Amino acid sequence: MQPKIIALADCNSFFVSCEKVFNPALEGKPVVVLSGNDACVVSRSPEAKAIGIKMQAMGTEVKRFVSSHGLHIFSSNPALYRDMSRRVMTTLSHFCPTVEVYSVDEAFLDLTGFSQHNRVEYGQQMRQSVKQWTGIPVSIGIAPTKTLAKIANHRAKADPASQGVVDLTTGQDWFAILSEVAVRSIWGVGSHTAEALQARGIKTALQLQQADQSWIKKRFGVILLRTVLELGGMSCLPVEPTSDPRQGMMVTRCFGRPVTELAEMREAIATHTSRLAEKLRQEGLATQVVYVSMRTNRFANTPQYEASQEIRLEAPTNLTDKLLPHTLEAASALFKEGFQYYKAGVSAPKLVEADEVQTNLFDAHSDEKSQRLMQAMDQINRKLGSGSIKYAAMGLKQDWGTRVGYPSKRYTTCWDELPIVRA
Repeated sequence: MQPKIIALADCNSFFVSCEKVFNPALEGKPVVVLSGNDACVVSRSPEAKAIGIKMQAMGTEVKRFVSSHGLHIFSSNPALYRDMSRRVMTTLSHFCPTVEVYSVDEAFLDLTGFSQHNRVEYGQQMRQSVKQWTGIPVSIGIAPTKTLAKIANHRAKADPASQGVVDLTTGQDWFAILSEVAVRSIWGVGSHTAEALQARGIKTALQLQQADQSWIKKRFGVILLRTVLELGGMSCLPVEPTSDPRQGMMVTRCFGRPVTELAEMREAIATHTSRLAEKLRQEGLATQVVYVSMRTNRFANTPQYEASQEIRLEAPTNLTDKLLPHTLEAASALFKEGFQYYKAGVSAPKLVEADEVQTNLFDAHSDEKSQRLMQAMDQINRKLGSGSIKYAAMGLKQDWGTRVGYPSKRYTTCWDELPIVRA
């Protein structure tokens, strides 16, 4: 059996890099991207790191760097980031048939059997192609296991001499590298587990790899034991292609300001329901179970409340008009006066293929009419822009919407915001 060879491709400062692709003037400048509602920093350029901006720094705190250091701030632009992620993953698939999309900016590749290639050179080819075809810089970590590939990737980002690719399969003493990695930085080791290990004197990845495996299994379970084995070079986590349909879907948003009125909460739930149904139709999926949830801000010094409700439908569906009555009823039942709501959402935890749904004989005609209506709405919204036609329950002003103080354009997904090139 051939030894496993796994690569991890990770985009560098992904959200910031997406903004730079269509705004070259940002190159060499300090840039940050904020999370939803402009709450905190979730992506930084190297220049932003150099002036002392930390991850998770509050959006209101970094404003002072605009005048003092010329900082450029952007609100989150999910439409752009999702599309750029798709382009990066499509490019990576040209180099390896087995690609597991791990997150919006990371993917594992199974390079087992690629013995005819110099792996560092192959990694450089991947980097150059992704950069040329998408404009996004990536780093490549190559190792016998996923856990070691994570460590190799981190080293590829931190060490300029590596030129963005580190290979731990070429006889390098990766145990020397493990001695430099803090146990809290290991992929899959949570903060509570790290504290417990440190209390036992296990402070580095090397010490964890050399720990008593029977004690690890008894004290922490098989999941951490797999991590220990992976640190030793035994692959326990295979690369799993992500071609299977997703198992769940959700639409959740933070409010731009606290919501205190039921009417506004119902508008938000209606909006999230409509978006969820649209996403289901786009992917040819349907759901029979829907969750509605709402909560206050856990970090605010205000009365706290959190609630959710499961809705089980008679048959799976992706039709907005079939979902709305149920989610709106749940919103009214869950809502309590006297609280400042921070976030609400609608989710579908169990999905099925829409074309495999067994229709009800008595509802077949009604569903057919609804499907034609949904097709017409989707076509109009694709042509004229999202939200051009919508249900009245979603509201008109939506003053509660997510705050976007530093918007950038949806360069690749909106006709009105396409980049303009002047010769």
